[in-house]
Amino acid sequence: MLIRGGRVVTARGEEDADVLVRDGTIVDVRAGLPAEDPVIDAKGLLVLPGVVDPHTHLLLDTGTARTADDFTSGSASAAAGGVTTYLDFAPQLPGQTFAQALKARRALMDGRSHVDYGIHLNITHLPDGWEGDLHELVAAGVTSAKIYTTYRDTIFYADDWTWYQLMQRSGKAGLLVQVHAENDAIVEGRARQLLAAGSRSLAFHAQSRPAVAEAEAVSRGLAFSRATGSPVYFVHLSTPLAVDLIAEAGQHRVPALAETCPHYLVLDDSLYSRPDAARYLMTPPLRDRDSQAALWSRLERGLIHSIGSDHCGFSLAERQGADDFTKVSPGIPGVETSLMLMYTFGVVPQRIALTDLVRLLCTNPAKIFGLWPRKGDLAPGADADIVLFDPRPERVLAATELHSRAGFSPYEGLTVRGRVTTTICRGQVVYRDGEVVGPIGFGEFMPCRPFDASMNLS
Repeated sequence: MLIRGGRVVTARGEEDADVLVRDGTIVDVRAGLPAEDPVIDAKGLLVLPGVVDPHTHLLLDTGTARTADDFTSGSASAAAGGVTTYLDFAPQLPGQTFAQALKARRALMDGRSHVDYGIHLNITHLPDGWEGDLHELVAAGVTSAKIYTTYRDTIFYADDWTWYQLMQRSGKAGLLVQVHAENDAIVEGRARQLLAAGSRSLAFHAQSRPAVAEAEAVSRGLAFSRATGSPVYFVHLSTPLAVDLIAEAGQHRVPALAETCPHYLVLDDSLYSRPDAARYLMTPPLRDRDSQAALWSRLERGLIHSIGSDHCGFSLAERQGADDFTKVSPGIPGVETSLMLMYTFGVVPQRIALTDLVRLLCTNPAKIFGLWPRKGDLAPGADADIVLFDPRPERVLAATELHSRAGFSPYEGLTVRGRVTTTICRGQVVYRDGEVVGPIGFGEFMPCRPFDASMNLS
């Protein structure tokens, strides 16, 4: 296939060029390449690397609720949003070894995805012999694992002793520890305070999880990283103070990385006062507009390393009639909208450049999680993961155009610019003009390599 006449954008720069693909791999990128059947006309379009979404929750079962999106519907939504690789989580259930958790998750994922995928482990406990299991996990291509510092008494939580022990060995083993950073005692204490005052409605969701809870947990993770030398990656950061702490730690050569999500850059906590507040429930919660502006400032200055959707497609129907922040499983769909949102609210107002868009959504996630240069780039030898993006259309976003089974979008009603016209994964067209056309099961498990702290992410 030859993709002809588009504006090719990578993290390195932009150029008018053609992209030649053979056997699922990019062979050449330059102007004036000879025709190859088929020829795809990309005139007027941006030609981008496939988005690498480092943070999704498909077929998530909390024990009390299950997402509407499984790996088939979630990966279809990903393909429609220009995502050609996503990284999801394998939960370690009580009594499971690392290998058992991975095997159980692979059994649910393999053969069911439209696009490629990698896996993070969600570690909750360290079973006997875990030290050796850690090396086997990395050898199996799972080189990252998540720690939840909150949700005590659920299948997710890990205490500080588990977290610290893991980081004593994770760096040397080649495992990157990810952290959902919220101080559980602060979250629980604030919730009790609100409930005692009769403040139980969804309007108090943001107040129940204050920004200081995130910043404190980040500072703890930075202390563990500095003490052990092991790198740490903080997911879905919502507050500028957390980003500042990570940037300051970097000045002391602490290997720490910051991820944020489009919803913290596009939405704000005023939405919790609306009758449809159930559409906007996620943790950490949305913050005020001043915090949002400060988060944009940090993004523009290069202090945030990657953007993930944190797609967690619970059905809105499960929340109907619920007006109690303690009773709702948090999570929103988003894997399909990250690219268009970051283009609309980042590139169009010139907060970030097109090259920054690619760096944050494609190249850096691929580098951090050991998939680059195979993923996240447009260069000879890379997988032919390519997105054709038309920057011209403007419309009011409607949930009906999206492919998630959640049946809603927190971004519905926003005016957005740009549209994914074609998504190509390893040379296979998987999405074209509003329709997912790639076969179920085409997506493959992508083994990840260990994080390389010397990798340039700027």
